[in-house]
Amino acid sequence: MPKMIALLLALFLGLGEAGLAAAQSSPQTVVENTAQQMQQALRANRQMLQADPGKIYGLVHQIVLPHFDFEVMSQWVLGKYWRQATPEQRNQFTGEFRTLLVRSYAGALLEYADDRITYPPAPAPAADAQEATVRSTVQVKSGDPINIDYHLRFRNGDWKVYDVAVSGVSLVINYRSTFANQIRDGGMDAVIRDLRERNAKSTT
Repeated sequence: MPKMIALLLALFLGLGEAGLAAAQSSPQTVVENTAQQMQQALRANRQMLQADPGKIYGLVHQIVLPHFDFEVMSQWVLGKYWRQATPEQRNQFTGEFRTLLVRSYAGALLEYADDRITYPPAPAPAADAQEATVRSTVQVKSGDPINIDYHLRFRNGDWKVYDVAVSGVSLVINYRSTFANQIRDGGMDAVIRDLRERNAKSTT
């Protein structure tokens, strides 16, 4: 699963500056155009990023994060525990969860810079649609093709990602099970503390 998440993050890097111009286009057009631009950026900066992998964090923060809806993602990940959490706990969890994804998988992005991505044709969502799914297939050089579904929500004038399914496995559901067990064992504060410690270790 970690490599799959790295792959989806590599593709999500496409939801960047080009996505701003395409915000009013269909979700599929946004994903296609921006994913292509990001792959080109990864290839162009390959040597720099291989020499100094830490630089990719800045790239992720600049290009990826504005186009993820981490608040909605965190609500889905926590499920009923989100409703039980205090506003402070929600903010802390969202921030640490965001950092976890970036720190855990950003370093693996270059591995997928040269893979070919195809998208089956899909009708544009209705004018008043609030959610959409973009389907893609990644032609991985070292294995079988991988199907990735992007789940987006239209919020504040932009399409933003709130979940991804890799070969049918949802990122949100995968983490929901993990965090639910931790919360039952130690409570929300313990989960936040554990995330903070893991994120701190990843920077050393």
